[in-house]
Amino acid sequence: MTVSSETYRAPPFWRRPAVRGVLIQAGLVLGLIGATWFFVSNAVVNLAKNSLTMGFDFLWSNASFELGESVTGFAAGDSFLDAFYAGIANTLAVSIISIVAATILGVVIGITRLASNPLARLLSGGYVELVRNIPLILQMMFWYALITRSFPSPRRALQPFEGLFLSNRGITFSTLRLDALHLWLVGGLAVLLLVLLLLRRPARALKAQQLAAFLRDPRLPLAVLAAMLVLVAFTATLDVPKVAGFNFRGGASITPEFTAVFFGLTIYSAAFIAENVRSGILGVTRGQREAASALGLRPGPVMRLVILPQALRVVVPPLASQYLNIVKNSSLAVAIGYPDIMRVATIIISETGKAIEVIAIIMAIYLTFSLIISYLMNVYNRSIMAKGG
Repeated sequence: MTVSSETYRAPPFWRRPAVRGVLIQAGLVLGLIGATWFFVSNAVVNLAKNSLTMGFDFLWSNASFELGESVTGFAAGDSFLDAFYAGIANTLAVSIISIVAATILGVVIGITRLASNPLARLLSGGYVELVRNIPLILQMMFWYALITRSFPSPRRALQPFEGLFLSNRGITFSTLRLDALHLWLVGGLAVLLLVLLLLRRPARALKAQQLAAFLRDPRLPLAVLAAMLVLVAFTATLDVPKVAGFNFRGGASITPEFTAVFFGLTIYSAAFIAENVRSGILGVTRGQREAASALGLRPGPVMRLVILPQALRVVVPPLASQYLNIVKNSSLAVAIGYPDIMRVATIIISETGKAIEVIAIIMAIYLTFSLIISYLMNVYNRSIMAKGG
């Protein structure tokens, strides 16, 4: 038996795995920096040829346009920065309301798809297949055309009940009016109610048993809620809308654009959420349902107390993606004239010519929205996993 006398030779420096990994990453970073420098320098040169400059000073200039609706009360003469704020507020308003409505509708349809009634399964399955296969922008246009073309004028508006009008100007309804003092009181009671509800669970860790029992007493938040209702009932006045000329005066209204975007986002996203809920329920073993039924629980409590809490482990991650899609898909509202952030951005670009700056702002806004939603859903998902849900 012979032993080789050849000694081990280490590979060259650049072939070592650790060094090779660092060199590859450094090359990618340098390539990214080079590509960024190339595009930025070309943009600067082309802007200079057209006597244009880059900068964000235009944000403080006065805008000369109006928005069809604005949560912040934007008007012509305000700054372009105020216009961005108005677009962000409008986007958040329709997105948050659509997220809540789509979640409720999606959960109901997802559960119905697994119902024992064959007609309920057929209708819910048909809804999912129909809605998912029609582009969202077409659905928005359908609802917008339905409202503006099918509903009558304000003078002949439909009135399902007193104080509610349906017309081609949207949905107009009565509102409650409070003076400044009572509005502050109601707001303070609402904050107090929220604080009491948030302190109910941490109250278990308090060493002062009397204080913990006081905070966990269900009569306390009910008393605060009753005080709010009594205060509103005795101090608020009802503002009923009335037809004045070609429109309504008084009350509040929801425009056809907002309604069409809301219906489109809600109905479209609910179909995907329903499939996420259905897959989550199917991911729970059949033995869980059988065990709960053996204990005497009815189908409703079994679903609410046993199946759904366990299904959340599967449902929450894709649900976060659907929430992100709702916010991003709201940009399609520009097709029907709803003044979301994309609509505001296109108007500002046409007035200022600052396309690069405006697009950069829009990208930063949507990125911020996505990161916030992802963070909140990750926190919620971790809390579910910590509970063993």
